[in-house]
Amino acid sequence: MDSRAGMASDRRKRTMVKGRVPLSRDEIVQLDAALIRAFRTIAELREQVPAARHIKSPPLPPIFSESIVIAAATRLFGSEWTGKYGGTECDVLIENGRGESKRVEVKATGQHAFQELKAKDLRADHLVWVRFGRRFNLGQGPVEIAILTDPFRFIRNPCRLDTARFEKRVGSTDSLRILDFDSLEALLQ
Repeated sequence: MDSRAGMASDRRKRTMVKGRVPLSRDEIVQLDAALIRAFRTIAELREQVPAARHIKSPPLPPIFSESIVIAAATRLFGSEWTGKYGGTECDVLIENGRGESKRVEVKATGQHAFQELKAKDLRADHLVWVRFGRRFNLGQGPVEIAILTDPFRFIRNPCRLDTARFEKRVGSTDSLRILDFDSLEALLQ
């Protein structure tokens, strides 16, 4: 038997048992800086090379926004709640000391703020939309978090929405909270 194949198999088993690990606060801040740098590089290329206008900005990695929600769970849901990855059930699972748990689906957008909401997102207990706005284009800026409780009550079918259409569809309700933070660091405190 090839010992390298056995080692790779053992590594996969350990990874499967261990599960996904969210980014630490430091890694979140590092990835934020890297994303800002990537957006800046593309903007500079577009200024220098006319054909570079065809280069798309990078997507925001799900591990980034999900790790933010996990790290900031107490700020977003209350001091008794903690977050972890939800496995196949949901993006993030929040739990409190009383044994209660809630399924959270996480979305994130930059400047264009369009998001595809799928059936799984709408079945969650909470839908969290991390809105970075122009932060990556400007190199800094606020972060807005929209938290919708029981999204299926307001959005029955999968769809694609921007911020304005999302808020219009949901309407004025206590089920939607919008939290504003001056910076990513302020959110992660």
